[in-house]
Amino acid sequence: MREPTELENKHYKRLREIFAAARQRYLDAGGDPKYPGGNLLTKQDYLTAEEKIEILQLGKQVFPLQRMKVKA
Repeated sequence: MREPTELENKHYKRLREIFAAARQRYLDAGGDPKYPGGNLLTKQDYLTAEEKIEILQLGKQVFPLQRMKVKA
């Protein structure tokens, strides 16, 4: 297994920041701290549209499918 590059580390850090902000919004809205919060089924994920797009873009860069080995 290889070490992540500096750019990958920056992208991963930004992903963590976005998820932390969404978690804080969930808690500020009265969410139970015992639960992870957010639910795509009820459309209560506490992410903005811009954050969702950024997460998808960063995720593709940090976790590219062509590099991942998938067991069949």
